[in-house]
Amino acid sequence: MLKSVSLTENIAERKVIVYKSRIDPKVVRATAEKMKTQLFRKLVFMKPKPEEVQVTSIDKYFEPFVVVNGEYSIEYSKNWSNNIQVDETMQDLTFFGEKIKPASLKDHLGTPCKIVKLNGEGRYKFKAKTHLIFDRQWREVGVEQLPFVPFEEQPEKILNMNAQKSGNTMMTAGKELELLKSKIVRRPTGILRIHNELFTVSERAVIYKPMYKVIVQNLKTKKENAIIIDAITGNAKSGIQQASSPREKEPAKEHTKKSSIKTEKPKSA
Repeated sequence: MLKSVSLTENIAERKVIVYKSRIDPKVVRATAEKMKTQLFRKLVFMKPKPEEVQVTSIDKYFEPFVVVNGEYSIEYSKNWSNNIQVDETMQDLTFFGEKIKPASLKDHLGTPCKIVKLNGEGRYKFKAKTHLIFDRQWREVGVEQLPFVPFEEQPEKILNMNAQKSGNTMMTAGKELELLKSKIVRRPTGILRIHNELFTVSERAVIYKPMYKVIVQNLKTKKENAIIIDAITGNAKSGIQQASSPREKEPAKEHTKKSSIKTEKPKSA
């Protein structure tokens, strides 16, 4: 029967971090002006003239990412056994006061020999740790999504000012702990007793990354398209083309004028 202690958890508080923008709105506009005709290209050589496509709005918003760093460790005991080949003339062996009688058999070459089977209880330690980053859909993403840059000193204030433009960015509290546990909290098999078991979360944060969404419109077809520009790196990508429709005005929106496990193996204690 498994004898164990309860899992001890040391969970860090969740922090809120807002990255500072590096890209000026003027650069965003210039990037959009260069890209705008490409968004309505039909064939390789068929695209509208620059004056037929207009930048209609530039919005700044914040894209949330959740970062979590944790470690799991367990010290446990389980049965251990090992066969030791001995001289075939050995009749018995006294080991820690216990008399053991060697068993006769043949080795892998078919040669007659004797073995002594040792049984005991071994104490082991297992560790696993990992660092995870999730986007707003709770998909794992790479570290390149969150470069090392300065952050705002009053993140809550910045988020409150941009709440309507950032949408639902709260990110379910605690879900990152469940996902982290599913990755690293795995007990080895064959455990007799658990001596220590610890789950530690040393880093836990929601990081808000500034982004720009630029809407451009084809004046002839009235079709619209979006360009998403990273406010830190300046990388840009086009959005999904959509039919033109009235949009509700948003606060602080800039409108224009018409015209981008580490795991350690178990060790015997």
